[in-house]
Amino acid sequence: MRGLQCAKSLYLYKNSIQLRDAVSSEQKAIFNRGNNVGLLAQKLFPGGVDASPQKRYDYTAAVEKTKQLIESGTEVIYEATFQHEQVLAILDILVKKKDSPDQWLAYEVKSSTKISHTYLLDASLQYWVITNSGILIEDISLILINNQYIKNGDLKLTELFNITSVKKEALANQALVNEKIHLSKQVLTQQKVPEISIGEQCFMPYTCDFKGTCWKNVPKNSVFEITGIQKVEQFNLYNAGYKTIDQIPEINDLDKNANIHIQTFKTGKAKVDVPAIKSFLEKTVYPLSFMDFETFMPAIPIYNNTKPYQHIPFQYSIHYKKNKEAALQHFSFLAEQGPDPRKLFLENLLLHTKNEGSILVYDSLMERNVLNGLKNDFPEFSSQIDMLLKRLVDLMLPFQDRSYYHPAMKNSYSIKNLLPALVPDLSYSNLKISSGSIAMTSFEHLITETDMFKIIEIRDELLEYCKMDTLAMVKVFEILEKQV
Repeated sequence: MRGLQCAKSLYLYKNSIQLRDAVSSEQKAIFNRGNNVGLLAQKLFPGGVDASPQKRYDYTAAVEKTKQLIESGTEVIYEATFQHEQVLAILDILVKKKDSPDQWLAYEVKSSTKISHTYLLDASLQYWVITNSGILIEDISLILINNQYIKNGDLKLTELFNITSVKKEALANQALVNEKIHLSKQVLTQQKVPEISIGEQCFMPYTCDFKGTCWKNVPKNSVFEITGIQKVEQFNLYNAGYKTIDQIPEINDLDKNANIHIQTFKTGKAKVDVPAIKSFLEKTVYPLSFMDFETFMPAIPIYNNTKPYQHIPFQYSIHYKKNKEAALQHFSFLAEQGPDPRKLFLENLLLHTKNEGSILVYDSLMERNVLNGLKNDFPEFSSQIDMLLKRLVDLMLPFQDRSYYHPAMKNSYSIKNLLPALVPDLSYSNLKISSGSIAMTSFEHLITETDMFKIIEIRDELLEYCKMDTLAMVKVFEILEKQV
């Protein structure tokens, strides 16, 4: 599967694994989620035997154990391991077909809600290895999460999971799999790293974990920092010899926003559209509340009346300013780990936003989705939530439309890029929790954490991070006010 994305990545993985990029905490969380979903899916076929080896990576033992389990009449095998012509496949669940003891049903579990092309190729490879190992596969299916399932009481696994046969696609891909395996083996017999230039394959279907090695010669302020344009346009510029932003000619085919980035980078001066900023500020009314939510999205619903991957709000921060000269006030909420946080979150939020005036958020999509979700979950609060929604003003808009653009933003209008450009004395860099995704995984970790000191530490870090988000909004808003 790695070789399909890039032969160079495959070669490095097999021969220079020490060059691999460090796995981020967000990626670790994704891996853990996949493992947890896989373990839960095993309960669809209870009573199975795990063929995993006692020693990690001892795949020879796992292949032998799988063989012994099949020969001894085991009907359900978890982590069934097969090898054919030096290609290893570890299947999540293998089930003997009841009315045909020589035939088997193969299941591969994914923590996603949709079937991707990559999943189909993965299943095709599994089918190739297993059938060529002498096992008769009657059907091979993907087990995915049903995002329409609503939890009500105990989990109903047959409703939580969708099982879809992909045997037709696996059969259609067998010649392709055979060809790609042959090509991959040729790559691995080479004496040196394949000469493959950086390209869109570095990101498709996943960001390659050898990007740090292959991209080490890409200069600072490269054309890849023009993030508002498609990857193909970035590579067209790079391959045409325009390595850095200052090398791009004034007359080009890039869009307006990209050219604003290029021009401000070359001049070193911010672009400020005072009338547009003034128009935006006129939409805000004091007293002002600067508000930010944090949510987490459990793949397996924890609380009643929730769906898989539903945004569950667990924290907010509000900085309140009565007028331009008034001192800031800060209000916050962080749910206790364990019980459903939604109603308590909402009740506290309504208490802290009972004053009149505009409520500023940064990228209002999140807050609007959460509030509309709470309105659906707690209809008795509908009118109060509607009033909140009417008061929302998106602070991101003047930066998104380039009414204010600073070259240090690097063509991104995220608050994380905006802050060091506009307020260099404020920074997320010294925070242990420095992004929404880390906050999300940190709160999920709290649910199972038993060490009281660790719990206190994580909660303090969450409060500090969310408070920084709204303080950053205050400072950014003050800069806009100064422009007019």
